Amino acid sequence: MPATIGTILSPGTLSDILKEYYISPLQAQLNDEVMVLELFEKAKISWAGKQAVVPVHVGRNSGVDFQAEDAALTAAGNQVVKRLTFTSAYLYGRFEVTGPAIAAAAKGGTASFIGALELEMDKLKNDIRDRSNRTLTSGNRVAGFIHEKKAPGDAADWEFRGDFPKLQKALDEKTAAVAVRIVNNTNLVLNPGSTVAYEYVASAQNLNSINAAAGTINLDTLDTSAVLGGIGMAVVISDTDPSLDYLDAEPEGIYRNLGYVDHFGVDRGADEGDATELQSVVFSQSTDGTLGDTTEDDMSLERIQQCFDAVMVTSGKEPNCMLMHPAQRAKYIGLLNGNIWSYSDKAQTGDGGFLGLSYGGVPIKTSRHVDNGIVVFMETSCWKLAVLEDGKFANLDGNVLSRVAGKDNWEGFYKWYYNHYCHRPNANAVLTGLTLI
Repeated sequence: MPATIGTILSPGTLSDILKEYYISPLQAQLNDEVMVLELFEKAKISWAGKQAVVPVHVGRNSGVDFQAEDAALTAAGNQVVKRLTFTSAYLYGRFEVTGPAIAAAAKGGTASFIGALELEMDKLKNDIRDRSNRTLTSGNRVAGFIHEKKAPGDAADWEFRGDFPKLQKALDEKTAAVAVRIVNNTNLVLNPGSTVAYEYVASAQNLNSINAAAGTINLDTLDTSAVLGGIGMAVVISDTDPSLDYLDAEPEGIYRNLGYVDHFGVDRGADEGDATELQSVVFSQSTDGTLGDTTEDDMSLERIQQCFDAVMVTSGKEPNCMLMHPAQRAKYIGLLNGNIWSYSDKAQTGDGGFLGLSYGGVPIKTSRHVDNGIVVFMETSCWKLAVLEDGKFANLDGNVLSRVAGKDNWEGFYKWYYNHYCHRPNANAVLTGLTLI
């Protein structure tokens, strides 16, 4: 009988004595794309102390006016300044390996499997960045947006665009309905006749269930009939159950920076003394202002242009970057048919797709953590990644590894202290209510 090697399923006669040869490097199968984080890291600042304070100029001197000859001058005024105050969020990643695992991998030679410590420590940093990228969009308690205009008694299922896993985790943690609040994101600068803006639509509602495939969430009876058509409304997890306290430990993401009722301690509602200058532009793709408008709409070039124009009206600036989910890229490419100029004076290679996309010269970037059905229009100079301490493995006692009491195990952890904020929300916009793809 000849000696054989065999296969994994059918071992041969020599399989038990042959050494396994690992072909390095380790072949990753996980998605490590962190485009939003990489965008923010280009505008990183450092700070120290318990809190960081960012002064923002939100109002002009009112003592400016034309007067007739010999008339009394206008009463003196002052510049209006508000203070944004924030603290750091603390992101940790912990790992543990056994002593035998370290020894076995260390003596395997160059053809052995990746070292236990190398695997755990290097890949942990990727996991930290992945978690950070997710919270950059929906961090803290604003999970996303609804966009329907309904009267009380209408169907309790509302079209939602945002972080469905965040809502499902909250339902799972509480094992019951979760209280949420809905913010009317009407912008007073764009809609001066509106009586309510950046205020809660009603008292707390119960979030009963979600349907991510259909793009809906189930709420108690909610009246949004007074909200202007074409306006998105932020969904805030407001439940005070201690099992949901982990949400407050997260940094404040893009959705909260642009859609919450206050901005790092400054009320940006419609009441006297509020800083309405800090309101952003939150549009829905559907512009139908009639009650019962429940239809999601496809992305349109006209609505995209309206977002740019609205930002110009509110801030005098224009976004320099658009963020969207990769699935929405196909819909945008479809809009370009008939709107692209090409030169055919010489032979070119045919290609049926696009990777580099833009609108009016403004680049479009895609990330899986920008939720499907949402486009974010950003003026990147208005955003900062405020780092209290850069990410690193903890080694305050001089050792990254610590002995686990009573075991032949070693553990360590990675830490990163930071938050992110927008000091000019009115130079940014959110377009929600897009058809899920």
